[in-house]
Amino acid sequence: MAEHWLLLDIGNTHTVAGLFQPDGQRIAEVRFRTDPQCTADEYRMQLRQLFSDTLGQNVWEMADRAILSTVVPALEATVTKACDAVPVLSVNARLKRDFELDLPHPEQLGADRLCNVAGALSLVKAPMLIVDAGTATTFCLVDVRQAYIGGAIVPGLDTSWRALQARAAKLFSVELIRPDNAVGNTTELQIQSGVLQGYEALIEGMADRLLRDAGFAEATLIATGGCTRLIRLSDRFRMEPDLTLLGLFRYGQLNG
Repeated sequence: MAEHWLLLDIGNTHTVAGLFQPDGQRIAEVRFRTDPQCTADEYRMQLRQLFSDTLGQNVWEMADRAILSTVVPALEATVTKACDAVPVLSVNARLKRDFELDLPHPEQLGADRLCNVAGALSLVKAPMLIVDAGTATTFCLVDVRQAYIGGAIVPGLDTSWRALQARAAKLFSVELIRPDNAVGNTTELQIQSGVLQGYEALIEGMADRLLRDAGFAEATLIATGGCTRLIRLSDRFRMEPDLTLLGLFRYGQLNG
């Protein structure tokens, strides 16, 4: 019977779970909203149901190991308990990896960013800039030595939009659909333009500044994260929606 790895990418807003074989073949993938209050029994049941809907099988009878990345500390113990007899590898800065951390406090780097770097290096060569647009948008720089040297963190698109709605009494909620023209002639279009095209400009501008300040004459630019589906970045960005899962898989390969 084939071996299976359960990859769990737990973000602040959403969780992505993938079932892979050790040769890299993806068997199934499910997505659901992250709930920090979820119990181990609820988490186990939810994953069993979601994968059953996709595969028609019990994922807990298929998984031989789980590889976990979470930015929600409260859920690490919950998920480990939910996995029960399935051994869990939780990604952190102490695990074996194929890149360096040229940072004063490497233990502070989030598991999601570690996975993004690992996933990106499995696809392309350094130097590179990785943008992950989620609840927060993170920028990660990897130099020609395959060393992570730093980056930046800004509030995410949805986070910024919700904050604007909460604090600007006269602005109403609109559906976030990107207009082709940045010049809006109604309040609705101006909000859509500012929130979506404005966020594109933020990512493009921060990328330019980070590359300049890092002294990168050239680099591969990679974008991932749920909010990338709402915006349109320039062609210099390579879109990799499953980058974190690829990184989890790489950590599993290196830490068998």
